[in-house]
Amino acid sequence: MMQTLSYLLMIISLCIIFFFIFVYMVQKYRHIQLINAVFAKQEEGIISKEESNKKAAFELKLIRAGITHKEYKEVQLLSVVAGLALFGLLFILDLSFILNLFIGFVALLVMLFMPYLYLDEQIKARIKRINNDLAIFIDLLIIILEGGGGLNNAIDKVTQEAGNVLGKDLLEESKKFKNEFITYSSEAAYNNLVNRTGSDAIATIVGFMRLSEETGIGVKTIFENQAQEIKDMEMLNVEKRAATMNISITFVMFIFILPAVIAMIAFPMAADALMPGF
Repeated sequence: MMQTLSYLLMIISLCIIFFFIFVYMVQKYRHIQLINAVFAKQEEGIISKEESNKKAAFELKLIRAGITHKEYKEVQLLSVVAGLALFGLLFILDLSFILNLFIGFVALLVMLFMPYLYLDEQIKARIKRINNDLAIFIDLLIIILEGGGGLNNAIDKVTQEAGNVLGKDLLEESKKFKNEFITYSSEAAYNNLVNRTGSDAIATIVGFMRLSEETGIGVKTIFENQAQEIKDMEMLNVEKRAATMNISITFVMFIFILPAVIAMIAFPMAADALMPGF
């Protein structure tokens, strides 16, 4: 009976897999047809507003994560392969019905949600890299501004010569911002920078730069205050981690070290109690 239920579960799981593959292929075909229709210059409004908003939101996520469509497709393919590999365990291993159900559920989760989790993690990692380099980047800008250079010249100089000090994410964003700042309006450049990075720290800096344009306050003063605020925030985070380190160490001791010590004491005593004559 249990074996019959296991086979039934595997059949249902395979049907679900093929269903999602079919839905994915249909959606991809529709996407290609829509793109071809757009480039064929047919009537406007072929892509609905909802589909356009979803596509724009997804494109923004890819930009914030710093990955391309090809890389995301590779992650999707890897997720499907990993899910199928987990499903293969159901045919190889002779497990109970509960374990088969659990493995099938985990395989579905891997295939469906692993690409989205990967994308979110890449976004968080890129924002963290940008924030970590931001204070140094601002300090370099301040040095050039104090020497009498303009903002465009300062950004250009830092972008060209700070490759050994700063990460490529912030350098690429500064290069794009400088080009947009020259080519388009400052408001467009500010909005694009905030949207591409997704960093709250950069959003705050951009807000102060807007205020500088409106009030005439020097950009150098704004950068100095913002750099000091970022450094104070980093120091506060370090102090928080240091304050919680004792709790983490104590937790590790209770989980890993204390049971080993108890085992070293208790096992010999138990052996003496069970075999007193030896």
